[in-house]
Amino acid sequence: MNLRNLLPILVFMFFGTMLSGQQFSGGLIGGLSAAEISGDRLTGPNKAGVYAGGFVNTYINKKSSFQMELNYIQKGSRKNPDTLDNSNFYLLRINYVELFLHYKWDFAERFTFEAGPSLGILLKSYEEADGQILTEPPFKTRDLSGNVGLFFSLTQRWRFNVRYSNSILAVRPHSNGQTYKWNRGQYNEVLSFTLHYKL
Repeated sequence: MNLRNLLPILVFMFFGTMLSGQQFSGGLIGGLSAAEISGDRLTGPNKAGVYAGGFVNTYINKKSSFQMELNYIQKGSRKNPDTLDNSNFYLLRINYVELFLHYKWDFAERFTFEAGPSLGILLKSYEEADGQILTEPPFKTRDLSGNVGLFFSLTQRWRFNVRYSNSILAVRPHSNGQTYKWNRGQYNEVLSFTLHYKL
């Protein structure tokens, strides 16, 4: 199936679930991502981006729930030129729409632990080094990631979330094509800081 046809189906399923019953609650997500690409030889996270979307969740008992999210996330990497170490300018932007399915556990009055997978669909990529636009190697169209995070309840409607995300599969091969054991290429790493508003 073409990715352009898959995205509207995901959006329809997401919002259809949100409206399907009273046992579900939903809301909006907004914040920032701090991203890097493992294997690019740059220390990070060094690329800031937008993190925005929506969520639905349902409780299966008093402390456990499942949450589904559909988010727009800007990932990538960045290096500003530095005369001290003779480093050059580098910029990588990778934009995804990402579908999350997380298990959540309310382990304290205001704190919730979360963990689960997400599937990202690549919308656009842009890579530049010293004014030269790079196109090789290309990025894969999907990004399967594992995520862990922590919620802190500010009020009944507002929650603050810190989440770490790492690609399970490489999002593209190394430029030289080499692999070593579990290192099959480059992987997205994202540390996000978001606010969740319950509608």
